[in-house]
Amino acid sequence: MSNYELTYPFHYANFFIPEFITRMRRNREVLEKPSPRQSINMGKILLPMYMRNGHLKFEDLIRAAVITSQVDNQKIAEKTALEIMTQISEYEDDEGEPFDGDQLLSLISNKTREVTVTPHGKGLEQSYHSEARTSGPDQFLKFENKPDIGVGPGENRIIKLATKTLKSGLDEKMRKLLAYLLKERLLKLGRELERKDDWSKIASVRPFQTGEDPDSIDEDRSLENIIDLGRKIEEIRTEDFMMLKRKKKNRNIVYIQDISNTMFYDFEGINSINYSILSLIPLIWGLRNDKWGLILYESNSHIIKDLTDERDLEPILEDLISMITMTTTQMEYRFKGTTEGTTWGGTIPNKSFQWAYDELIEASDRSDRICFIFSDFVINEPNKESEESKKNYQIIKRMVDENIKVFAGVSPLAYREIFRPYSLSAIDKLIKLGIPVIETYYPSVFLDKAHQWLNEISQ
Repeated sequence: MSNYELTYPFHYANFFIPEFITRMRRNREVLEKPSPRQSINMGKILLPMYMRNGHLKFEDLIRAAVITSQVDNQKIAEKTALEIMTQISEYEDDEGEPFDGDQLLSLISNKTREVTVTPHGKGLEQSYHSEARTSGPDQFLKFENKPDIGVGPGENRIIKLATKTLKSGLDEKMRKLLAYLLKERLLKLGRELERKDDWSKIASVRPFQTGEDPDSIDEDRSLENIIDLGRKIEEIRTEDFMMLKRKKKNRNIVYIQDISNTMFYDFEGINSINYSILSLIPLIWGLRNDKWGLILYESNSHIIKDLTDERDLEPILEDLISMITMTTTQMEYRFKGTTEGTTWGGTIPNKSFQWAYDELIEASDRSDRICFIFSDFVINEPNKESEESKKNYQIIKRMVDENIKVFAGVSPLAYREIFRPYSLSAIDKLIKLGIPVIETYYPSVFLDKAHQWLNEISQ
């Protein structure tokens, strides 16, 4: 168990209580709105806690918010309080200033000036530091407040540091807090992708140009434009006629995620599974309104969701988040219920590739059919290609030939010396097939590249 916890000065309640009441009153799901008396009761509950300990604890604030709320509102109250303390903005438009990744826990509140992380007991400081990992909580002994950073370069640093910290020896409460924070940050990236994607789908008009198909002219909008311009009949020009830009097709998307042994090789506290999941989650969330499926592979294939399945997305995201802290042995136990098997952890993607091909080939050809592959692409033996390996490229080539669009998210560890002899030839073959291969080092950069590519293929 960690010897550290978050503590707050009492004046933090001056921000927390009115902010909590305001958000609860704005929430449409809260039918019985909080009264001013609730804010008084919250203060009465927090004061004895402060007097007893000399500070407020994270759970003190959550408890005060929940127990003073109506029973029907308590789940919403807990979520709202946690959002305030993890700085999840309701509006999310403010980019803020650049963020120093070594100060992750300053995200807990943008209003706190004196939040501290303190030992539970005297004499524990030395024993704690002697056992701490370099990527663990000891990075957070001192930090200062930063404003909300929005979605920007700093977001990538926060996400990666939160990932490393989750894998260190935190107690359960802190682990859940950071897991929640990490999930919200990834979904925030996903919402940004969703906004961009929705905007690019909107049908719009543009001026007609000589040589284009006259049947594409939108008569009503052309007439409106001519009237708005005040043109006389003899003054009408070709470009006064308007034509609709083609609306983008619906999409069927299959995501393929590699969970083979090499994906769990740690370098500087982070591995290829982490890099992949941190880009996969916001991608799925941002494109969740399309039909989509998900399959994982190692020596075996594990279908999580097919294109026609109406499964709830939230549990799937929770499972993906949990993979960040798992070892390959724990992953094996999750899927097989044992660690005694002899067929686990290899890199045999052809069955998953074939499943993705079959799913997408059955989808309407009037939709965009898309396959995202996340892997370190450690597939081939150096200077050697097996029959199994040949099947992988044959299936992917069939996808390309059938106008299924393929996009590869490659772990940056694939380019490190230990993996290069195995991965570079596989990556080169994908590039020769015309498949974009983009590193997942920075989730926001990966998502920007994916969005740009989605726009290009739908033109």
